[in-house]
Amino acid sequence: MLKHIYLRIMITKKALRNKCPNECRTRWKIGKVEKLEFDHRVANQRIECGNMEEKTYKQLDDHLKDCNGGCLYKKWSSCLDTEADVEDLNKYKQTVKTGSAWPYICCTSVTSRVPKREDVHDGCVNMHRSRLGNGEHSRGGDKGWDKCGGKSNGEELSEMDPPNESHSEAYGEERPDELKCVLSYASSQVIKSLHLNKDYIKCKDFFMSLSLICNQLAIHQFDDKTFWNILSVKLTELLNSENIQASLCVRWLALILNSFARVQVVNRNFLRQSSIYIQSCKEEDLHTFDISQIANCFGKLNYRDENLFKHMEQLIQKKINELSYQSISNICNAYCKLNFLFPNLFFHLSKKIKKNMDKFNEQELANILNSYSKLGVKNYYDIFNRSFPFVYSKFYKFKAVEIVMITNAYAKCQIYDKLFFSYLFTYIKKNANLFEPSELAILANAYANFNLSELKVFEIIKNKLFKREHLLQPGNVAMLLHAFGKLQIREEHFIINLIMKKKNIINSLDSRNLTLFYVSLIKLNIHIPTDICTLLKRNILAKLHTFTDLALVSICYSSMSHTYFDINIVSSILILLNKRKANSKSFAHQIHVTLFVLHSLYDFFHFSLKFLHCLYNLLNRAYQHITKPSYYDINKSAIQKKIFPFFPQKYLNVQAEVPIGPFVVDFLLNRKHPHHQTPEGGGGGIGLNHRITAEKSCPHLRGRTRGQFFQF
Repeated sequence: MLKHIYLRIMITKKALRNKCPNECRTRWKIGKVEKLEFDHRVANQRIECGNMEEKTYKQLDDHLKDCNGGCLYKKWSSCLDTEADVEDLNKYKQTVKTGSAWPYICCTSVTSRVPKREDVHDGCVNMHRSRLGNGEHSRGGDKGWDKCGGKSNGEELSEMDPPNESHSEAYGEERPDELKCVLSYASSQVIKSLHLNKDYIKCKDFFMSLSLICNQLAIHQFDDKTFWNILSVKLTELLNSENIQASLCVRWLALILNSFARVQVVNRNFLRQSSIYIQSCKEEDLHTFDISQIANCFGKLNYRDENLFKHMEQLIQKKINELSYQSISNICNAYCKLNFLFPNLFFHLSKKIKKNMDKFNEQELANILNSYSKLGVKNYYDIFNRSFPFVYSKFYKFKAVEIVMITNAYAKCQIYDKLFFSYLFTYIKKNANLFEPSELAILANAYANFNLSELKVFEIIKNKLFKREHLLQPGNVAMLLHAFGKLQIREEHFIINLIMKKKNIINSLDSRNLTLFYVSLIKLNIHIPTDICTLLKRNILAKLHTFTDLALVSICYSSMSHTYFDINIVSSILILLNKRKANSKSFAHQIHVTLFVLHSLYDFFHFSLKFLHCLYNLLNRAYQHITKPSYYDINKSAIQKKIFPFFPQKYLNVQAEVPIGPFVVDFLLNRKHPHHQTPEGGGGGIGLNHRITAEKSCPHLRGRTRGQFFQF
C-alpha cells in the first residue's frame, strides 16, 4: 500500500510541473530564481527532467535493487492500480471558501485556469527538492544518496535551499494546494499501515516505502507534530521487536532519522533505540553515507550519544577513503556541534581535507572551517591558511550565512587577513539585505575581535537592525553591545533604543552574556536608563556564583566607573574571589590594577578589618605571580596596541594611573629604564624587595605602589 502512496506523491509533483505552458520557463539558481525569456534550450532541459519518478530508484550503488536484481520501481508500477487509488484519494476532499470542492489529487492537465509563472517556479523547486531527497548528484564518494539528507546541520542551509513561497503566491487563492493534500493523505495512510499485522510490516518493501514517504514529507515541511510523534512511538516498538534487522536496513533508518531532523521532532526513546540498533549492525552494513547522515541527524536534534559516536568514529577511520566531500563536511559539523572532539578522527579528516581543498563546494567549505574553529587547536590552523585562495575564488558564490560562518571561524582562531576583510566589506555592501539580524551581530563581533572600527559596516548593521530588534536572541544582543563597546562606537540613540526594546531578556541572560551586557554599556560611557542599570546589578548579585573569576574582575573594574560606582557589587565580588582563592596569571594582572583604582576612588581606612584582610589575601596571591620573570610576558590589549607608538622607549615616569584598562600599568612596566632593573626582577626605582617589605607593613599601599611610585 505504501509504495502506491509514494508513487502517487511523485506523480502529483510531475502533474503540477506539467501544468505550465511552454511559453513560461524559469531557471533555478542557487539561492534565488531568475525569470528568463523563453529559450528552447531551457525548455528541453525541463522536458528531460519530466520523468522524475522513473529515476527515483535508479541508484548508482544498487542499494535500491532487490535481492533478485530486479528494479523495484518496475515492480511497483506493474502493481499500481491507478483507478482504485484515484477513487480512494478522491474521498478526501477539501472545501474552499467558495464552497466548491477540489479532489486531493489531479493527475490530468487542467485547462480551466491558465497557470501563473509561479507555478513553473514551484514545479522546479519541487523537482529540485525531490532530487535532493532521492539522492541524485554528480560528484564522487558516497554514490547516489549524498543529498537525501538535505541540510547538513541545524545552523547551516542545504546546498540549494529554495526560498519559501506561500500557497497563495504559487497557486492563487481560488484552489487548494494539491500536493499538500496528497501529503496529508499519505501521512494518514502511514499511520494506518503501522497498525497492521506485524508480518505485513516486517518486510523490506514496507520500510523502504516508509522511509521515502517520510523523506518527502520532511522535504515539503509537513510539520504535523502529532503524526511525527505517533510515528516515532510505533518505530520505537518495532526497533524493540525480534528479527527486525532482517527487514530494516540502516539505509532506511538513516533516511527516517534525517526526516525527523528536518522537521525538528525529538523523541529521545526513539533516538536511543535507534542508536542501539545501529551499534548492533554489522560493519559491512554501514555505508559511509549512512554514518554521515546518522551523525548529521543527531547533530541537528542536539542529541548526544557518546557510545554511538565512538562506535561510528572507529568505522569512519577504517573507511576514511570512502568518504565523500559532503560526508566529511557533515561528520565534522556533527561531531563539533555535539562536542565530541576526538583528536584522532579530526587529525585523519584534516589530512584528507588539505589534499582536496579545491573539491569542496561553498557550503561544505564553510561547514569545515566552522567546525575546526571550534576545536581551538593551533595544529589545524594550516587548514585556515590554505583555505584563503579557495575562499577568494568563490567569494561571491557563498550564501550570506556561509560568509558569516567563515568570518566567525577566522575570528575565533584570530587569523586575520586584510584581503579577506576587503572582500567582506564589498560583499556586505552589495548583499546587506540577505543577512539575518543574528548574522549581522556575529559579523559585528568578528570586526571587534580584530579591533577593526569599520564605521561604514557598523552603519549598515545599525540600519538593517532598525525595527528588527525583536529577531535578535539574547546572545546576539550581548554580542552587538560587546562589539560597539570594544570599538568605542558610541551610537547612543541606537544602543539605548536596543536595550530598551530588549530589556525583558536581561533576567534570562546567562553569566557570560550578562558580563558582556554590563561591561560593554559602561565602556561606552553613555547615559544608561536607571531601571536598566538597576536590573543589571540585581541580576549580577543574584547570579554572582555562576561567573568565572575573570568575569567577576571585569564587572568589578567596570563598577568603579565614577558614574556607576557601586561599593556593594565591588565588595561582594572581592569577598567571593577571596573565598574562591582565585589564582591565575591573568587574574593577578587584573586584580592588582583593579584594587589600585578602588583605592583611588575610596579611602581604605573606611573599610572594615575583615574586608581589609580580604584585600590583603588577594594581593598576596597576585604577588605570587609578580615575582615570576614571566609575569610581564602578557598579550597586549587593544588600548595598549593603540598607545604603543606614543610612549618613549625609556626615562618614562608614571605618577598615577587613570582607569583606562587593567593592563596599562603592566604595559608601561615593559618600558622601564634598564638601570633600574633589580636582580630579583623588580621593575621600579625602589626595587621589588623594598616594595614587598613596605607593602606588607602597609597593605593599603600595595595598589598605590604599583601606579604612583614606579620610576622608569
